[in-house]
Amino acid sequence: MQAIIEVLEQELEEAFEVKNKKSLHRYIVLLTENIVKKESYEKQQLEIKNDIKTLAELMKQGFESMDKRFESLQHQMDNRFESLQHQMDKRFESLQHQMDKRFESLQHQMDKRFNAADKRFDDMNKRINFMNWFVPSIITLVVVILKFL
Repeated sequence: MQAIIEVLEQELEEAFEVKNKKSLHRYIVLLTENIVKKESYEKQQLEIKNDIKTLAELMKQGFESMDKRFESLQHQMDNRFESLQHQMDKRFESLQHQMDKRFESLQHQMDKRFNAADKRFDDMNKRINFMNWFVPSIITLVVVILKFL
């Protein structure tokens, strides 16, 4: 770095009229202190690029890990929904079976009631038929008896 300072001082002294050598020296020192060596700059850039590559690789691994976790979670949710669907199907079938039995029971009870009602109507019909046969026969018999008396 000292060599660069001396070279710059000599070049500027020859190129311009220098009124104060100490001021020129301070200017060159300030200038060179803020100049970054090419090797240092390239090294820093390489480190930054490596850091970026490392971060990119870590991000890629993180995304892959998240994808795997998401797929695993998706698989678990699919299994859970299939299980719930299966349980609901079983419950529905059981409920449908119970409803079928209940309906058959109600149908059987209604059949019994209709049969009982049919029997009562048949009994009433027999009575009415008997009355329709018996009453005119009695009246005819009474009329015949009254004629003979």
